[in-house]
This record gives sequence, C-alpha cells and structure tokens, in this order.
Amino acid sequence: MTTPGRREDPSSRRMIDLATGILMGLRGCSARDAFDDLVKAVHQTGIGPAALATALAHLVGGKGDGVPHQTEAALIWGHLLAARVASTVSAAVAE
Repeated sequence: MTTPGRREDPSSRRMIDLATGILMGLRGCSARDAFDDLVKAVHQTGIGPAALATALAHLVGGKGDGVPHQTEAALIWGHLLAARVASTVSAAVAE
C-alpha cells in the first residue's frame, strides 16, 4: 500500500500496519477496509498517516499523554474503544 518509487520510513510503515491491525480488531473488518478507514481519517483531518496511526496506537495502549493528534484519534475512533470496553466489562460481570 505504498507509492512505488517513494521512500518511506520503516517505522512509519510499522505504525500504519499496527493501526490497520488495531482497526481490524476493533471493527471486525478486513485489512483493506481498515486501511481505507485510516486513509479516510487522513483525508478528513489533514494529518499524515503515520502520525494518525501513532496517535491511534497510543490511544489504544493507554499511553496518549503528550502524543500529537491524540484528540483527533479519540474523536474518530473513540466510540470503537468505548464499545470494546463495555463489551469486555459486560462479559466479565456475566461470569
């Protein structure tokens, strides 16, 4: 999913891949759909894909303090995290 002939920082690519995996887990979707979701968010916010991916990864990991674009990531995907937490708590209470 990279542009041919364009050099990319390997750590940026890893963050984008990580964010794609996170979105796959949260949304229960394919890699393509998750990547498309990230691209859509990039277009909506004007934030670069690696920066937005990093913000999402830190949001999910609970290490968002001081990470740029944390607010934007929370606005875009926060509802998915809230739903995941709610379902996890419900399952734990049911046991």
